Amino acid sequence: MKKKKMLSILLVAVLGLSAFATGCGKGDAGEEKKPLKAAYLCDRLGDKAFNDIAWEGFQKASRDFGLEIKVVEYGTDKSKFDPSVIDAAENNDIVAFSGNEFMEIVEKHYQEFPDTKFIGVDIPPDYQVEMPNVFAVYYAQNEGDYLAGVLAQKMSKTGIVGFLGGAEVIVINDFLVGFVEGSKRADPNGRIAISYVGDFVNATKAKEMGLLMIQQKADILHQVAGAAGLGMFEACQEKGALGIGVDADQRAFFLDSKPEIADVIITSMLKRNDIAMYNMLKGTVEGTLAYGTLETMGVKEEVTALVEDDYYKEMVP
Repeated sequence: MKKKKMLSILLVAVLGLSAFATGCGKGDAGEEKKPLKAAYLCDRLGDKAFNDIAWEGFQKASRDFGLEIKVVEYGTDKSKFDPSVIDAAENNDIVAFSGNEFMEIVEKHYQEFPDTKFIGVDIPPDYQVEMPNVFAVYYAQNEGDYLAGVLAQKMSKTGIVGFLGGAEVIVINDFLVGFVEGSKRADPNGRIAISYVGDFVNATKAKEMGLLMIQQKADILHQVAGAAGLGMFEACQEKGALGIGVDADQRAFFLDSKPEIADVIITSMLKRNDIAMYNMLKGTVEGTLAYGTLETMGVKEEVTALVEDDYYKEMVP
């Protein structure tokens, strides 16, 4: 009986030590569990919009969940798209990107990286996710830009408003559809000047296009052109027009550095890529994100909305 009791005590002690080791984050070999690595792919940071706020979401997730994070800036050279995805997948547990062009690359390579999780945002709403390690998001930017279109046309004194897109692609045209419908709702006889920069980085060209819109009597201009769109605000400031930003609270970005630019931005159509990225990384860490599916996020989810701060309330009747 004494031997059996002693064996029972020893067994309990061993189990206790095992549980303690597991609770400390050690693996089967007694090694510390390594933190997950996550990479964010973008053309470049510094756009004061979509990319920058996505990176803010990454940084918050890193602080909260101990992730090792890095940003991969691929620029405008499309020959770098494919190798950027492969390199990120080889060296990270989670890879996040934007756009259907990158989703097509993932479709070719996802089976090579079964242990890597891919998060794609700005994916068309009818996309069918057939990859078990891919989670896709469609941001209903048309809903938020409908509000921007109503606001722009109602505040316009000329009945002409402007829309400046980065490139003529599905996502940007989704913004445009909402903006046009909102403008029509506010004034069926209102007019819209529409231009595309051709990329998301050429601020000089965006400024020139903004000046041309203002020459055409557009007095409220909305940019959906990433870093390039910052040039449109310069055109507004020089010619006395007003602007509507995109993705982030762009007025807040300029309050300290360029207050004269900040004051032409009456609001921004938020696309809360920071909140979405943080929640998707959190769900991946906790094992609750439904990989293999596509989710829609819009006004109802508070991911797309207009900034309604004190300046907005001061400027908008």
